[in-house]
Amino acid sequence: MVDIDNTIRSYLGSKYRLVGIKILNEIPKDFNRPKKPLRHCQMVREAALGKTFTYDAKDLSCPNAELALGFVEPKYVDVEPRIKPSNTKAVRVGPVEGADVVLAIVTPKQLMDLAVISGGISAQFKGEIAVCGEATAKVFMEGKPNITVLCNGARILGEYKDSELIVSLPYDDAKKIAEKIVTLEKKGGALCGCLTSDIPKQIILSLKDNGFEKGTDYFFGRIDDWDVRIYLDKDQGGRYDRITIHVPVKGEVKAQKPFTVRKRGNWSDVTGTFEPEEIGINLNSGENLKETIRALIEKNVKME
Repeated sequence: MVDIDNTIRSYLGSKYRLVGIKILNEIPKDFNRPKKPLRHCQMVREAALGKTFTYDAKDLSCPNAELALGFVEPKYVDVEPRIKPSNTKAVRVGPVEGADVVLAIVTPKQLMDLAVISGGISAQFKGEIAVCGEATAKVFMEGKPNITVLCNGARILGEYKDSELIVSLPYDDAKKIAEKIVTLEKKGGALCGCLTSDIPKQIILSLKDNGFEKGTDYFFGRIDDWDVRIYLDKDQGGRYDRITIHVPVKGEVKAQKPFTVRKRGNWSDVTGTFEPEEIGINLNSGENLKETIRALIEKNVKME
C-alpha cells in the first residue's frame, strides 16, 4: 500500500507533513484536545509539524470555523462554504489514512509540480474562511480538489507565511496522485515541452530512426547506460529552436554547465537546453543527434 504522506511530500520536497481531516458525526471515544481553544487553521499547521488533534466545538476559538465545519447552523447570516447539514460532532486533524480530506501546505513551485502530476487543479477562493471553509468544508462537500490562498486570520494568527498556500484533495485523489508518483519515479518522471503530436512528421521520424519513441510531450530513448528524454520547443515563428535533454538519474549525480541538476525525491533530474544548430544537430535529418547527446553527457555528467 502506497504511503501517501511520504510519497507526495518527498516528491514535492516539502518540510511539512500532509494533514488528513476526518469529519466525525458521532462523539469519539477518545479526544486529543489542544491545551487551549485554537483556530482550525492553527491546528492544521501544528499537525503539519507532527501533532494530532481530535476536537469538538468547545476547542475552537474561531466562530467562523464552527459554522464552516458543521458544528452549528447559522442563525442570521449564512456562511459559505460550509458543511451541510450541521451534524459534526468532532474533527480529527493529523493522520492521512482514513481521512476525508488531505491538506498540503505548499509553495507556488510545489503547487505547480502537484498540478502537473495531477493533470490540473481548478480553484475557487475568496481569501476568507480559508482553511476551515475553502480547504476543508468545500472539498468535503464537493469531493473535488481546491486551492486556497488563505485568509488574514490564517496568516496572522495561524502564522502561515506569505509564500505559503494550501492545496486540498479528497482522500481518493491524494491516493491516486501518490500512486502515480510511484509509477513515474520507477520510470524517472518527466518534464514538459511541446506536444509531440504537434511536431512535424519528419522530425518525429528522424528521432525514431535514432531510437527515440514518442511520448505525450517528449521523446524517450536510451544512450548507453543513460535513459534520455528529449523535449522540443519552438519560437514565435514556429521554428524548433530549442532542444532540452533530460537525463533522470536515480541517486546522486554531478553535472557541470550547460547541464543543471535538480533533486526530486530519490531522483536527480539532469537537464540542459541547447540550440540544435549550435551543437551540430539537424532535427529534420537526425544527423549527429545521438552522437552529440552521448558526447555532451559523457563530458558533463558524472555519477557520485
